[in-house]
Amino acid sequence: MKDQRAKLSLHIKHPERDLGAICDKLGLAPKFIWKAGDQRRTPRGNRLEGSRSSSYCTIELGPTRRVSLARQIETALGLLQPHRRTLRRLSSTGGRISLFVGWFLDADTGDALEHHLLGQAADLRVAIDLNVYVPERLKKSR
Repeated sequence: MKDQRAKLSLHIKHPERDLGAICDKLGLAPKFIWKAGDQRRTPRGNRLEGSRSSSYCTIELGPTRRVSLARQIETALGLLQPHRRTLRRLSSTGGRISLFVGWFLDADTGDALEHHLLGQAADLRVAIDLNVYVPERLKKSR
């Protein structure tokens, strides 16, 4: 896995619920969190015009690591499995839960997400948002 690194975070969005209670149930601290109706702010806390249209939080799931993408997703889903009921209830009331994957590639590479892994994510109602980043030198060589 020397040609790739990945960083995962959990993103939760809901049209109206206070997601602080969900973070507490998960036992995970959010990096960013706001409620529907809150004043909009920059990441540094400066006020912006308008208010938040929905509730949202981001929870980091560890540092960027040179471990296979599939292994990192498997670990994250294992962390969420005990909270299946909470996640499914949140999804059924209009929420969206996703694993945001920052996948940083140093060369042409790949990984396989097997059906059991995708099935586990689907059962938890967790989407996988894959964002691939390649260095400028690779972009220019194509």
